[in-house]
Amino acid sequence: MSTTPTPTPIPTPTPTPSLTLTRPAPTDNPTKPLIILCDGTWCGRETNTRSNIYKLAELFGVRIGARIQSPDGVLYLEGVGLGSSFLDYIFNGITGQDIAQQCITIYEYLVHNYTYPTHEIWLFGLSRGAYLARAVAGMINNCGIVHPLRIAGTNEIDAPQTRLLCETVYNLYRSPYATNAPHAPQSLRFRQTKSWPLIGDEDPADRTAPRFHPPIRFMGLLDTVGSLGMPEYTGGVGLDWPVFYDQHVSTVVANVHHAVSLHDRLFVFQPCLVSRDHARHCRRDWERFGVTRQEWLPGCHYDLGRQRFRFLREFGGGWLESLLASRWFGFASKVIEPNHVLADLALRWMLLAIRAQSTTVNYEVVANIERVIEDVTESIRGRAREPGRTGDGDVYGHVLSYAPFGSLLLDVVRTLRGTRGKVSALYQLFFDLRDRLIPDDNAVVYDFYGFDEDIPGCVGDLARVSERRYPSKSYVKWRLRQ
Repeated sequence: MSTTPTPTPIPTPTPTPSLTLTRPAPTDNPTKPLIILCDGTWCGRETNTRSNIYKLAELFGVRIGARIQSPDGVLYLEGVGLGSSFLDYIFNGITGQDIAQQCITIYEYLVHNYTYPTHEIWLFGLSRGAYLARAVAGMINNCGIVHPLRIAGTNEIDAPQTRLLCETVYNLYRSPYATNAPHAPQSLRFRQTKSWPLIGDEDPADRTAPRFHPPIRFMGLLDTVGSLGMPEYTGGVGLDWPVFYDQHVSTVVANVHHAVSLHDRLFVFQPCLVSRDHARHCRRDWERFGVTRQEWLPGCHYDLGRQRFRFLREFGGGWLESLLASRWFGFASKVIEPNHVLADLALRWMLLAIRAQSTTVNYEVVANIERVIEDVTESIRGRAREPGRTGDGDVYGHVLSYAPFGSLLLDVVRTLRGTRGKVSALYQLFFDLRDRLIPDDNAVVYDFYGFDEDIPGCVGDLARVSERRYPSKSYVKWRLRQ
């Protein structure tokens, strides 16, 4: 009788002091911010969606009309999936197929505008826009921020070659080979010859030299979801999602704040949580270095982002789509209304984080931020009873009814769900519902049942967060573990 050998446990690495984080803090302080705002899926002018990232962009001076006008040092990107035909709009929005080009666009903007030590970066993102922000941080961690290439014999930037170099950086970031990993000797040589100084690349022979400034001072994220590529269905295995490259936030980001949706149930919107790599470096070093705050806030994914969504765009998608989106064909597609009370709560949370990280900078991040916070706080309490302010709640149980001619589509899907094979798997991929798991017993979870003295009021009551409107039991399950 054969026996199964006992597997050898994989040893847990002992955290070691970080040579970088134990260095003295840098003495030269950046004087100029570069602000990048990455909106969520299908958020922008075509859908007339004024998300929380949109509202932040306006606070930073971005004017969003027929075209986007941004002040110097600010870049606002509309959400993935826009600027294409209807089928591409739906497909790219669901799968995020155009994220790669947006990563390169943002990185190229930084290449043309960043200098060390003058600048530091503030990154904001919602949904796949948050994924995008984290991917750009990963590109910087891997290759630094490269210098723009010049035309031989001149000081003029060679734009095509610089763009090609930015594409190369993205390829290196996505490379599965160890030789292209951030700590590999080849990557270090690349940064030392092509890029501005990067934290972690200080002279190892001089242990007393100050560390370099992290290029990203602040990363503010609203419910990171997404993937680079279409999830695959494998027989006998199920859904196989591509690996997210940046679960750990590296030292290129000093402070990260991530608000996570507590009530979302759509399986395709599983959150990509953030953490620091405490298995690699001692926790006390990270705690001295910056802030890492992740908090679960009440509401669905689209509530936190203030994503007022309609499948049909008002303009930008062709004459037929625009006609069906007009008021004459309002029956063709319904609007998913977010809970503005919960959206204001998330916006206030982000503004408080910005204020906390603005106290030591030599420039103004958000003008009159105290007044802005007061106005948003008043909006949570004072406008909660206005018609439509608390939105539609969780619509996932009947989300297809919001699609173009949704009633007819629901009848078709009900028929197809009974079949075997790929159709059933496709439905499972996009419309499977399950409660989110809060993995950490010590997670920071907003108590929406309790009285918040800073509002003041009970957000659960103000936003009408009931089991009927929000069926998720994630919060209750987490409380049972306490």
